[in-house]
Amino acid sequence: MKRFFIFTVVFAMIAGGLAPITGGRMPSALAAEETLTFPAKLPVHPRLFLTVQREKEIKEQISTDVFLKKLVSELIKKADRAKKDKLTEYVIPDGKRLLGSSRRSLERTSVLAFAYRMTGDKTYADAALAEMLAVCRFKDWNPSHYLDTGEMATAVGIGYDWLYDFIPVKERNEIKDAVVKHALNTGLPIYEKNNWWTKSNNNWNEVCNAGLTIGALAVADEEPQLAEKIVRYAVKSLPNGLSAYKPDGAYPEGPVYWGYGASFTGLMLKVLDDVFKNDFGLLKAEGLNITGDYYMSVIGPNYRNFNYADAGDTSDSSPMMFALSTFYNRPDYAVWIRNFLERMNRYQHGRLAVFHAIWYNPAKDDKGSSPPLAQKFTGIQDVCTMRTEWNNPDAAFLGFKGGNNRANHGHLDIGSFVYEVNGVRWAVDLGTDDYNMPGYFGKQRWDYFRLNNKSHNTLVIGDKIQNPTADCKIVSLRTGKNAGISDNIVAFASVDMTDAYKEQVKTAQRFATLLKDGTVLIQDTVIGAKEPVRWGMMTRADIKLDGKTAILSQDGKKIRLEMTTLYDSEKFEIVSAKPPTKAERQNEGYQMLTIVSKPKGENEKVHIAVTMKPEK
Repeated sequence: MKRFFIFTVVFAMIAGGLAPITGGRMPSALAAEETLTFPAKLPVHPRLFLTVQREKEIKEQISTDVFLKKLVSELIKKADRAKKDKLTEYVIPDGKRLLGSSRRSLERTSVLAFAYRMTGDKTYADAALAEMLAVCRFKDWNPSHYLDTGEMATAVGIGYDWLYDFIPVKERNEIKDAVVKHALNTGLPIYEKNNWWTKSNNNWNEVCNAGLTIGALAVADEEPQLAEKIVRYAVKSLPNGLSAYKPDGAYPEGPVYWGYGASFTGLMLKVLDDVFKNDFGLLKAEGLNITGDYYMSVIGPNYRNFNYADAGDTSDSSPMMFALSTFYNRPDYAVWIRNFLERMNRYQHGRLAVFHAIWYNPAKDDKGSSPPLAQKFTGIQDVCTMRTEWNNPDAAFLGFKGGNNRANHGHLDIGSFVYEVNGVRWAVDLGTDDYNMPGYFGKQRWDYFRLNNKSHNTLVIGDKIQNPTADCKIVSLRTGKNAGISDNIVAFASVDMTDAYKEQVKTAQRFATLLKDGTVLIQDTVIGAKEPVRWGMMTRADIKLDGKTAILSQDGKKIRLEMTTLYDSEKFEIVSAKPPTKAERQNEGYQMLTIVSKPKGENEKVHIAVTMKPEK
């Protein structure tokens, strides 16, 4: 009876959201207010990121900074392995993307060139040069899928600049010609025609603009007019990509694509500062100064993502956090990413790993304050997260979303949640599927199990998918005593899901509450459903059922789920996570815990309340 009373009170509440954290410096002008022109004389090579001055600073710092010393040592170990690996080959395994080759080359070239600059050992430079020549001799950099070109231009531009004095003139000219042919000469017509990614507000805009800018600035001495055109176009285009961070830093494509897009934005902003000592107003983009808050918030106590949209739960230790800490005077970002790298041993991880050292910020957070335990982020996709503690791997964590089903890379997952406590992710999101399946980004997208609501931790009504055009907001987020129910509450949030079930219900609302002991309550009220309402939660755990109780066990830990509904006949059931086709990922090791509630009449309410409590 007590649980149902809580549910009724929560349903009656009208609550407000959290204000975003603000702070740090803001630049003085918008990009549109400045005209980019090249100086009469560009800085000498190396001028991109790892300048002579920055190289000197790193070498001096490692004598006293234990963390940086460890980081550089691990990067050199990575370069030792890269020296022994084969050169990157022109491979388009899916008939569409060279992206794997581009990313491999970026990872190899950057770490090998970095190791040479740190040690002076020419074997690293020889290996980096061989890698660059191999990819520069490709027939193209696959401009039909321009991400491939953008990342390859980044790889070759970095290597060309960092090793400029080492590379013989003949090979230097060959590399420069390849950058012009494969990147700049293919990118310029795209800018001139204002083609799609130049106007988009997603990762493509950030990656392609950054890659072309890096390539252009690397060869700007030899091709000044072409390079100036490219950089001017890129600076004009990037605000479109940065508009995704409005108004409070949330990224509509989820944390995995944040790690991709934001990292390349960091590359572009840093390289503009290195060459021009000017950000051309780009740092004033709304939400960019606090986007690190979003990223920290959507990563759980054990560095697993709240992986909504096309994403896995493995988080990215993005060097953009170091860049943001410097741009906006946010030492807490630097502390957080250092802890991430150290705790997860991510020193060598990722194709941009060297930028952790190059952008390293040793700042300490003198205030010693943790971010809020609950935060709400709006914009294209509304999401919120709650946790019982920061810096405790056993803390409870709840990610909960509203969302826009039309968002780039989005799923039909309005109302979905992930839940983690005692080091176990109990309620999971299956994540992405194979991008090369027919119609994955087209008309067949919502046929695929992982992409529609049937696989997500939300409702399914009459076996139908959610409205693909739905846009549902988190209408409230309250914390602590402001939650209005009990001092034992960390936070309470609600989503109006009515639009997600358009023409299936009259109203649908979901409420999520996290208690201080790690207990979670997920509560639904649906009015006007004519067909059965299915509550679902995807899990990897073993499940033992006993009517209205379910015990989940995983990794030696347990949680107890108890349900409250209007009708005695309803109970927990287990449903297979196997998709309808063999082409899809088969989801072995997963199962769906469900409750099915059948409305008694057209206007009858369906109430489902599930309590999830960790057991000692």
